[in-house]
Amino acid sequence: MSEDIYFKLGERLNQYPVKMLLVEPFLKILREFYTEEEARLGSVFPMGSHPASDLAEKLGRDEGPLTDLLETMADKGMVFVTKEAGTSKYALTPFVPGVVEFQLMRGTDTPKDRKVARMMEDFMEGEMGDLMRETLKDPEVAKQLIPTPPARTITVEQELPQGTQIYPFEKLTELVEKEDYFGVAKCYCRHHAYLIDQPCQVEGVPEYSCMVFGRTAEYVVDRGFGKQISKEEAYEILRASEKAGLVHNTNNFIDGTIFVCNCCGCCCGFLKTIKKFDSNAMLAFSNFEVQANREECVGCGDCIDRCQMEALSLVDDLISVEAARCIGCGNCATVCPTECLVMVRRSGAAPPASRGAGQPLGM
Repeated sequence: MSEDIYFKLGERLNQYPVKMLLVEPFLKILREFYTEEEARLGSVFPMGSHPASDLAEKLGRDEGPLTDLLETMADKGMVFVTKEAGTSKYALTPFVPGVVEFQLMRGTDTPKDRKVARMMEDFMEGEMGDLMRETLKDPEVAKQLIPTPPARTITVEQELPQGTQIYPFEKLTELVEKEDYFGVAKCYCRHHAYLIDQPCQVEGVPEYSCMVFGRTAEYVVDRGFGKQISKEEAYEILRASEKAGLVHNTNNFIDGTIFVCNCCGCCCGFLKTIKKFDSNAMLAFSNFEVQANREECVGCGDCIDRCQMEALSLVDDLISVEAARCIGCGNCATVCPTECLVMVRRSGAAPPASRGAGQPLGM
């Protein structure tokens, strides 16, 4: 019976845009994260956000005990909470991005944290990784699992090409300025790497670098996953991230900014997926790409160490770009002493779509 519950929970989580293969490695993770009672509720949780009173009526349950369970799950990152006119509204948190990241965002180091980190590593590096590799080779199958990449890369603003129209959704400052509540947490990916004794290799990374905004930030702060910061502190983190050569990745829809991750190539799940599976199913490249003028190159190699995607190399002592690997972050151009690296608009680049139907408000 319990196995059926976890399978049904997986089916319910797969109603969100990013879907997982309902195979034993995934069900094992669900069993670790959710108690049977939590899985049972999650498996029948209606789409959207609802007050506890409405959920009790829909599900035929007593409101008091149901509210207690919802609050427990919210503290664990499995239920997302927003407040409207003093009333809490609950929604089932997507597995990715969502539940996975919340498990380690508090940045604690306990035996359970290390167990979860090791399980997630075994999950993605073992049978599940092999299945994903084969699945992502077929674009049509990959599209069924991940119809739209959940994240997209934002180019370092100072490197956006002059003389080209730049749209608001392509500028990080435009995204930040629209928000009025800011939060930050430790990066799930880097903390996960630390817990499995494979720490980040990039120097100068801010301790708190996973940024959230609006109602998501309110939830993250309220539940202790992160802390509230000011707008100026948000900009300071972004500047420090750029100095360290990290990649700005944000949610891949146009109507509101939920998160900005500042990502490294050694730990980030988005970037590692591209390099490991040769697939951009999880991350949409920015609308810009780097162009090299080899005649101006002095072969210093500064940009090579800067590239989180290993897209640059020296050929005959001059810079060479592997275009398929360039996600358009612009970090390489920021350190080029001769400005032989410049960002240009990609052909066929389109604006991100609107938020997918059924996504929890704020997620």
